[in-house]
Amino acid sequence: MPFELGIDVGCKTYSGAHKDKSFLIFESEKYRFQKYISDIAGQDIQQHSDNPGVAVKRVRDWLRTESGRSDIPGGSAIYKRYESFREDLPRICEQLKLDLNELTFVDFSEIVATWLQKQA
Repeated sequence: MPFELGIDVGCKTYSGAHKDKSFLIFESEKYRFQKYISDIAGQDIQQHSDNPGVAVKRVRDWLRTESGRSDIPGGSAIYKRYESFREDLPRICEQLKLDLNELTFVDFSEIVATWLQKQA
């Protein structure tokens, strides 16, 4: 993560084409980043405390701010939908004769897309 973040910060700082670049920085513990990368101390680092619900809310809030869209559901609603998907996933894998623990990215992506279409 520090390497990729450094590239993003460098692009924003030194490239006119990327001066409006925006990124969301997550950390599980407050100020943990200072142990390994102190150069980002001025950034707005979001703590998620290893809680997926908090992470979803923080991403949602960041996307709402960055996109300017007003039609993005709240973090709790998004997380409830995610939990519903996770509950359905084992049954879907069983129907498709796929091992939940061995899903490829392509398989998972197609399952998500199909599930979303059926929920609409």
